[in-house]
Parts: sequence; C-alpha cells; structure tokens
Amino acid sequence: MRPSLQQLESFYWVARLGSVHAAARHQNLTQPAVTARLRELEDIVGEQLFDRGGYKLGLKPRGRELFGLAEQILKLAERFSGARPEDAPGLGLLRLGANESSAMIGLSTFLARLKLLFPKLRVELQVDIGTELSRRLNARELDMAILSSPMSAAHIVDEPLGSVDLQWVAPRSFRPPVRVPGPQDLAHCTVLNLVAPSSLQSATVNWFGPHAAIVPAGGSCNSIALIQKLVADGHGIAIVPGPMAREAAASSALKILKVNPAVPPINYFVSYLQELAPAAREQIVPLAREVFIDCGLIRPRA
Repeated sequence: MRPSLQQLESFYWVARLGSVHAAARHQNLTQPAVTARLRELEDIVGEQLFDRGGYKLGLKPRGRELFGLAEQILKLAERFSGARPEDAPGLGLLRLGANESSAMIGLSTFLARLKLLFPKLRVELQVDIGTELSRRLNARELDMAILSSPMSAAHIVDEPLGSVDLQWVAPRSFRPPVRVPGPQDLAHCTVLNLVAPSSLQSATVNWFGPHAAIVPAGGSCNSIALIQKLVADGHGIAIVPGPMAREAAASSALKILKVNPAVPPINYFVSYLQELAPAAREQIVPLAREVFIDCGLIRPRA
C-alpha cells in the first residue's frame, strides 16, 4: 500500500512543528484526524516514526529518513498544482525569530518586502534574545532567525549580514571623570546589562577587561529598550547597539559616550534550517541584507 499525500502532509507538519496539536491547527484539521493519518502511515511503513516519550514529538531514525522524502514529494505536488517553488519556502510557513534591535530597526520593512516576494507565505514571528533564538532554531521550533553570535547545531546554516556598532550610553546629566573615558574611568559606574549569555553582556565584560570585577552591577533584563529607559532615568550606564543609541540620543533621552578603546562591533546573521535552502540563500538572505543595511541597522562587511 502506498501512502497518500494527506498522510505525508500530516507527517511532515507534525515532524516540523513538533506536535499533533500544532500540525492540526496549521492544516485546519482536528487532532484525531491528524493522529489517524499518522497511525495509517506508520502501519504502511511498518514501524513507529516518532519518539513519543517527551513533551515534544521527535523523529526516530526511520522518521528522519522519511522526512526529507516527504518534503520532496510535497514540493513536487505543489509544483504539479501550478505553484512556483519560490512562492512558498518551507511549504508556505516561515517561523521567523528576530532579536530586539532588528525588530525595532528594519523588521517591519523586511516583513513587507518578504510578503511581496512570497505572496503565499505565512510568517509566525518570535522576538527574543539571541541565545533563546538559537535554542529554538536548534530545536527546530523556528525556521529562521535574525540575530548576533548564533550558537548553531549542524543542521543550521549561518549567513552573515554585516556588523552592528556598539556604543556606551549614559544619562544626559552624566559627567565622566575625563573627556574620553576608558575602562578604569568607568569602573565605578553602575552598569546595566542584557541577561547572560548575550552579545551585549560579553561585550561589556570584554571592554572592562581586568576592571570588570569591580564594576557595580545595576541589574540585567532581556530588553534593550528597557535598559535605555533605565539609563535615561539615571539608573546607570550601558552598552547598546549603535543604531538604537543614536535614535535615543536624537530624541535627547540619553547621550552617547565617546570612549577609548571603542567597543568592537558585533556581527549579525540570518540563521536558518538547512531544508530552507536554496530559497533562503538565494532570495531571503540577500533581501534581509539589503533591508537592514538600508534601514541603518548593519554595516556591510568589509
């Protein structure tokens, strides 16, 4: 007996989304209907395809082998029905993650351009810190993410976008002990930071170097915007992405400190599941690079 397209489709979405509930919602089916399709497919194959021991369904070795075949068959079926392959990367769903700075500077434009490029694409958006985005990508809970310093597993592709400069920001009333302070000059200051591990937290520790041990910690959170608000209200100083710092400084909310040495920039990436290539590599990544450069978030690679 041969499997049906309906059985393969339910198998594909359960494997990709990690649960019968999510697959049923995506396919506009009931959970019993999706479960029945899986059981029928497993009867045809002659073995279980999913490891049902955890909170999230994972593929057994045979299931991983068949997942790629199912994806190819479904893409061929889409092409046979008249859809262009580029109309629907990931078969019409893109679970996109973005860190806060890219979400605030450029993401809206990127989404609008993405929908023009792929009219049939449905985007599910998740904004979070980079470490959490990497975790979700590695667990296949996201398909793609815009982030700095990815920590990627073997099934993730990291495409560089460019670099983002980092700046020290302080309250408007702050007066450094010298005109261009260094690590030792700011070591007495209360420093606000993004939660660890994060690129900004690492940048702060690395900039202070041996003086980091004596820097008074002002606390941490997972929002750069909140950090900037706390800085503006006089609760400390912080390192933040340059584009966000300049936007806040232009509104007189805070000021940018000229320091020596300058804080090294960090690199930004579009990271995605291997199965999204070549659509991601050939179309989505170049679009993201163009949009985020034009919006002023990143600088082109030298």
